[in-house]
Amino acid sequence: MYREIMMTAYLASATACDLKWQRIPNELILFGYLLAAFCRCSEEGIWGLVKGLLCGTATIAMLYFFYLAGAVGAGDIKLFSVIGAVYGIGFMWANAFYALLAAGAAALAFALWKRQLFIRFYLLFSHISACIRCRRFVSYSALEQEGYLHFALYISLGYLFIFCFRKELP
Repeated sequence: MYREIMMTAYLASATACDLKWQRIPNELILFGYLLAAFCRCSEEGIWGLVKGLLCGTATIAMLYFFYLAGAVGAGDIKLFSVIGAVYGIGFMWANAFYALLAAGAAALAFALWKRQLFIRFYLLFSHISACIRCRRFVSYSALEQEGYLHFALYISLGYLFIFCFRKELP
């Protein structure tokens, strides 16, 4: 139970940093890796530390494509890698799924509130057709007009959803 409380506090601080400075400092990421090492060593010994290191590294490798495509920032990937190092890759993917659901719901609510739903879909489909036409990823400029997406908030919400509604955490 202490692991979940520490991770909740850690993700809250990462979200606060993201909201204030629009970035997650590397010092905070380093603290997350130390937290992961402490949790893994205390529960599984040295083998747990090795598993945590492998899961964190594999998470970065798997999500690096999304960073190259411009879908997430480097801090978000590092934050996911901390989650992967603490809980494992399966938990990290579940967290990513719920984070994307939360971000999508927030984006839909924002588009409805601003009465921009149809223009947003038009821009999205125009972007997809531009990627197909050019046969490569094209920068999605519609996001740049609206400002910064604080994805650490949605990562934290995805974690809290799993924490509150799953019967048993890994």
